[in-house]
Amino acid sequence: MIKTLSLVLLLAGQFLYSQISYYSWINSYLQINSYDGNTNPDAYTAMLSGNGNFNVPFWRLSAKLKQPIMTNDGLYTMPGNKVSLHPVSSSGQAYPNPVPTISQIGMPLNVVLQQGQEVFLVPKSNASLYNQPSQQNGYYSLQLKFSLSVIGGAYLGSYPSWIKFYAPVEFTLYDQYNNVIGRMDHNFELQIGTLSGVPPIDAPELSLTFAPSAQNALLEFKNIDDYTNGVSVTYNNALIVKSNTNYQIKLKSLQSQFTSSYGNTIPIDAVKMSLSSAVANTSVFPISLSAVSQLVAKGNATQGNTVYYDVKYSTIHNDEIFINAKSDDYSATLQYEITPQ
Repeated sequence: MIKTLSLVLLLAGQFLYSQISYYSWINSYLQINSYDGNTNPDAYTAMLSGNGNFNVPFWRLSAKLKQPIMTNDGLYTMPGNKVSLHPVSSSGQAYPNPVPTISQIGMPLNVVLQQGQEVFLVPKSNASLYNQPSQQNGYYSLQLKFSLSVIGGAYLGSYPSWIKFYAPVEFTLYDQYNNVIGRMDHNFELQIGTLSGVPPIDAPELSLTFAPSAQNALLEFKNIDDYTNGVSVTYNNALIVKSNTNYQIKLKSLQSQFTSSYGNTIPIDAVKMSLSSAVANTSVFPISLSAVSQLVAKGNATQGNTVYYDVKYSTIHNDEIFINAKSDDYSATLQYEITPQ
């Protein structure tokens, strides 16, 4: 009998029930009156709560800019990477230990939004959602507050005064198996007032997005030829880049292993990844997936144009890792990052 394996590289999950529930709210409005930008110190609050005994390790919290940040009439658009979220505080109640701090959770201090792509406010928590109350159904709550910033720059001067933008952001809480605990949509309002100060020289502007068809990649082993020859899948024009400066793209897995809902694992480096592009002045570097950030591409400034990369995931032939693996569905989450060279 031929066993069937599937490996899924995720940017999203499915709704499943959990002992933990997720709810969130926002203070949506932020006014920008200076070329320095501005910050809403109490923009987004996530509430994680539950009752009784539970221990949820390696949970994650993501934010996804679902559509371009634009005006209601669609005439003006603000780049998604001009908006960022920052952890401010954690509070709540738990037993027998207090709820974890921002540093104990391991939260990045600056998370820039990327249109159409999840970014992680909590990539993989170092602190479990843990409750062992002395009374049955004792209550647990963890409240995480975030500020929201609009980055300053001369680009703000290209918009009419008192124009208002809307940023639709989807927030998702995952457990350690990439199951969705909860998901909520929020719409932030960003208004450009009368700007004070002198327009500065703009910082580099970089944009990296994924085509919707490539956000969840799937590798399947269906027959003996797949195990003998290896499997591969290619997503054409999957990675979309614009940059006003020379750029580099790095990739890492947010987990060190593919995992299944039954606790089975496969090493993350058993899968290879490579990019390709027909555009000149780009360089690509094939890799084995890793939890360590790796360089996968370099390119020159796109001069206002869009550069498309094909993305290929593959395995080698006769790989004992897959031959010996249990038949199951395995998944992991990848994070792509673009920065100036």
